[in-house]
Amino acid sequence: MTTNLSGKRVLVVEDNYLLAMDLICELEAANAVVVGPYNNLTDAVLNLAHSDLAVLDVNLGGETTFWLADRLQALDVPYVFFTGYDKDVLPERFASVDCITKPQPPSIVVQLLVVRSRKVESGNILDLIPMLRARARGFLADPHAADRLVELTLQRAIEEAAPMPSGAAVAPWLVDLMDDLMDLGPGHFLN
Repeated sequence: MTTNLSGKRVLVVEDNYLLAMDLICELEAANAVVVGPYNNLTDAVLNLAHSDLAVLDVNLGGETTFWLADRLQALDVPYVFFTGYDKDVLPERFASVDCITKPQPPSIVVQLLVVRSRKVESGNILDLIPMLRARARGFLADPHAADRLVELTLQRAIEEAAPMPSGAAVAPWLVDLMDDLMDLGPGHFLN
């Protein structure tokens, strides 16, 4: 997948300096303009309005970034969490937000930001597969298991007894199907 953020301004909120530098290198290689990195909420919040996308660590020195995530949602700025915590620690209001668990590589974060920057809602399944694949790789470190998760998600979409809700967008529906499959546990996707 080509990772091209073509001048998008990406807010980076991360208190681990080395990880922030790795993330910045990946973002710049994808043609992003990095805003930050910021290791505290005070500095980060001043740059919300100047950002097209964002990457948030969940914990900055004992303080959560949930308030910042709420502000990003209110401003309609797509973002992902990149954290050492499991997605289970996120409040329910962030259920639809991608959460990449460290030590996954920053390249996965960049891939998800590329998808978010496109705002994939076209309903064209070919546009959605890279998004599903990046999301699955955020859940599962083994690429074969991640691809199996995508395969099973698409299979479930085809076989689903209850069709997609009327008026619903395809991407969120597929993400919900994938999340339901992940509830089975990662062992279900090993070949």
